[in-house]
Amino acid sequence: MGECNTARFDASALTGLAAACFEHGGLPASDARMVADTLITANLRGLDTHGVVRILAYLKRLGTGRINATPDIKVSSPMPFSTVVDADNAMGPVGAWAAMKACEAAAERVGIGAATVRHSNHFGAASIYTVPAAAKGCIAIAMSPASRSLAPHGSRAPLLGTNPFAVAAPAGRHPAWSLDIAASVAARGHVRLAAQEGKPIPLGWALDAEGHQTTDPQAALSGTMLPFSGAKGSGLAMMVDIMGGVLSGAGFAGDIHDWTLDSGSAPSGVGHFFLVMKIEAFMPLGEFEQRMDTAIARLKALPEAEGFSEVMYPGERSGQCAINRRRDGIPLSGAVVTSLKDLATSFGIGFPDPL
Repeated sequence: MGECNTARFDASALTGLAAACFEHGGLPASDARMVADTLITANLRGLDTHGVVRILAYLKRLGTGRINATPDIKVSSPMPFSTVVDADNAMGPVGAWAAMKACEAAAERVGIGAATVRHSNHFGAASIYTVPAAAKGCIAIAMSPASRSLAPHGSRAPLLGTNPFAVAAPAGRHPAWSLDIAASVAARGHVRLAAQEGKPIPLGWALDAEGHQTTDPQAALSGTMLPFSGAKGSGLAMMVDIMGGVLSGAGFAGDIHDWTLDSGSAPSGVGHFFLVMKIEAFMPLGEFEQRMDTAIARLKALPEAEGFSEVMYPGERSGQCAINRRRDGIPLSGAVVTSLKDLATSFGIGFPDPL
C-alpha cells in the first residue's frame, strides 16, 4: 500500500479496534486479541494486504458460519518432535499459533519441532509466525496451501493456490532475516487490494477466465494467477501443497474452498505446516549470529546495480518498517479507513483518531 494521501494510526489503537470487532463477531476475547495482533503485525511489517484490510472478510466468514468461533482444538504428539493439530475449523491464526507454540516447546526439549494443522482457515502472513521464533534463537519455516487460484506451469487453468511460505532466522545485530513469498508472481491479496482501489495490475501477474493475460484485477480474480519463474514457482507451490495439505490431512490440489467467496457454511479445509529448529542444536547461538553479521556485511558491501541505492537482504525492509510504523503510526488508505469506520459504527465501537 502506498503511503501518500493516507492517515496514520497507532498500532495499539488499531489492535484494540480489531479485537473489539472480532469479539463482536463471536470470538472469545483471547482469540479476538490473537487474530487482531496477527493482522496489525502484518501492517507493521508493511504487509498491508494481510492487515486490517482483512477484518471485513474474516467477519463475513464468522457471520455465515464458515469459521467456528469457539472451536474444540485437539493437539496430539505422535513423536517427541512432532505435533498434529486439528483446529476444528478455527480462525487460521488460532490454529496456527497452537501449532507454533508446540513447535517452539519441542525445539526447546529436543532441538527441533514440526507441526501440521488441519481443519483450519486463512492464517494471514506466513512470516508473522516465523519472525518471533527467530527472536528466540531459532530458524523457523511456515507454509500453507491456499484455494485453487494458480495455474501450474504449462496450464491455463488453476489447480494450486498461491501457496505462501516463509523462513526466518536471527540476523545478529540486524532485524531478522525473513523470506516471505507466494508461489505466484504476486500475492492474490495484491490483486484484491487493486480491485478495491480501482487500480490496474501489472501484465504478467494473471490470466483472465479465457486464459489471456490481463491488467484488470476483477478479471484476474475470475481467472488464474501465474507462478513466478514458470516451472520453479509451480514446483514450490506444489511443495507447499504437499507439506501443508497432503501431509496435514487438509485440502490439497484444488480441494480448499476460496475464503472470499460465499459458499454457504462449507469450511475452507485449509492446512498448515511449521518447522522450528533450535540453532544451539547445531552451534552456539552467538557464533551463528556472528556468522550472519559477516554474511550481511559482505552483502551490504557489494556495489549497487543500476537503479538501486542499497543492497538489502530479505526481511531488512519489513524489519525497519515495523520500527518506523510502531513509532510513526500505520498508514491506512482512505478507502480502508472508511470501511473500518462504517464497521465500527455498525457495532457501536469507537474509532481511533489518526495521529
